[in-house]
Amino acid sequence: MKNCLITGGSSGIGRAIALDLAKRGEKVYITGTNSRKLDAVIAEINECGGTGYSMIADVRDAKLANQVVADAIEKMGSIDVLVANAGVGRFKQLEQFTDEDYNIQFDVNVKGVFNYLRPVIKYMREQNFGQIIVTSSNLGFETSARCGIYGATKFALQAMIGALREELKGTAIKAGTINPGSVDTPWYNESVDQKRRAKMLSAEDVSAAAMMMINQGASSDIDHILLHPGRQ
Repeated sequence: MKNCLITGGSSGIGRAIALDLAKRGEKVYITGTNSRKLDAVIAEINECGGTGYSMIADVRDAKLANQVVADAIEKMGSIDVLVANAGVGRFKQLEQFTDEDYNIQFDVNVKGVFNYLRPVIKYMREQNFGQIIVTSSNLGFETSARCGIYGATKFALQAMIGALREELKGTAIKAGTINPGSVDTPWYNESVDQKRRAKMLSAEDVSAAAMMMINQGASSDIDHILLHPGRQ
């Protein structure tokens, strides 16, 4: 049994990972900012055979992140897996970005991950066990037009997790990223047509990659999984 904390667990990729874990009978603690969506996913987790817990939490709030981690440990008994999944993206020509566009992407995508990594790493060092998974992007390795700020946040995540992997050498704690291309989730609004959606990855594709990382054996330490759409 592996107890898992997932940020951004109320929809999309986070929800898919939570439900796959629930089908194995795991305990899953999810965070999000919409109580109605959180409650709906908790009901699904319990229906699938897992045990679900949740807290409304904005990942930008470091104090609240500490409270979430403490509550997750109290309710589940441990945190064996962290999936830092919450993120936000805004896509424009570089000169069109506002200060608010810049700040929210770095605050959620980078600081939001850091806010959970810090207390979880301290806890996992004490138990000398754990798997950390960060939902990054293929844009953490390559650039694309209109993705200048979002891509910069994902490059920052790759640097952070790369450094962390070096710092975790000699422990039984593993850390890696999942780097998908475009994923068909509620993240994309109705302006994205069905023809484009049909060529995207599914949230379940990304969850399958997460399960591979969670299930890897002691002799394996996955650095990252880069996912490309296989649909034509």
